[in-house]
Amino acid sequence: MKKYKAAILGMGNMGRAHAGSMLKMEDVELSALCSYPKDDAEKYAAEHGISCRIYDDGFEMIEKEDLDILYICLPPFAHQGQLEAAAKKGIHVFIEKPIALDTKRGESMVKAVRENHVHSQVGYQMRFGGAVRRFKEMIENGKAGKPTLYTANYECNSLHSPWWRDAEKCGGQVFEQVIHLYDMSIYLMGEPREVSGFVANMCHQDVEGYTIEDTSISNIVFESGALGSISGSNCAVKNQWNGKFRIVCEKMVAEFTDQNHAVFIYTDGEEPRTEIVETDDDVTYMEDCYFLGTIKGENQPFADIEAGFTGLKMVSGVVESSKKNGEIVEI
Repeated sequence: MKKYKAAILGMGNMGRAHAGSMLKMEDVELSALCSYPKDDAEKYAAEHGISCRIYDDGFEMIEKEDLDILYICLPPFAHQGQLEAAAKKGIHVFIEKPIALDTKRGESMVKAVRENHVHSQVGYQMRFGGAVRRFKEMIENGKAGKPTLYTANYECNSLHSPWWRDAEKCGGQVFEQVIHLYDMSIYLMGEPREVSGFVANMCHQDVEGYTIEDTSISNIVFESGALGSISGSNCAVKNQWNGKFRIVCEKMVAEFTDQNHAVFIYTDGEEPRTEIVETDDDVTYMEDCYFLGTIKGENQPFADIEAGFTGLKMVSGVVESSKKNGEIVEI
């Protein structure tokens, strides 16, 4: 059995989660960890009994290690060409969302993956939820009918970390959190054509260092002609992180409380019929297993860097539109 050598760049919550996946996989060797400073990586390795090299410089790790796979789990502002460096060495790359803070950086990533013929995947884990996968099948086999309307709402109430509150470092809540719901719209409704929106800071104007929005709303027109609207808030209930979305199709309505839980209401009969869908899928582990399968040639590329770039263009478009008083932005 070939052992695929993997490394993780960034040991925050998602870096640790993906490291946990690697430790469960018999054909993956966790060869190196990188964090700045080294403390987070060293602590994780000690806690899990991992004997691997520890770095505090991602470029040095990419240069020195003989890797098959690199997981990039950095805050948006810290993307400075690490993906391009890895792709140039023929290393397959998994990158958490958002892939960048601006489309110029995103274009560079897409180009690097294409030109170096490496596999890529973006951390759009909601795509792997059981309820989402079931609904996607119903769209593809025609049982749902044509998707016509997508509405979604993300709500929380937290200051998070200092870099998360800084628009120059994270891009805003639309970039960091609501982007998952934008990706759901792409995955389930098809390619977006144009977007317009508004963002505002309503509740945190007196919080030092808080320069991002805490309220957002957008309208979307998809290539199919379908319509969508997505809102976000960081002024809601504390200690709750809720991402809900609803899709109206010709033959059914699907209401999701998350990627694993939904209510399907079938509307194509004499009387509406309701089905409750509940799963407990570990979506992070599932997306990691899928990416490994892609590298092995067992799976088709999925949620790749191009999908990440489309999501980046959508959230960038919302912020750009808001600066222009809601002007329509083409994707």
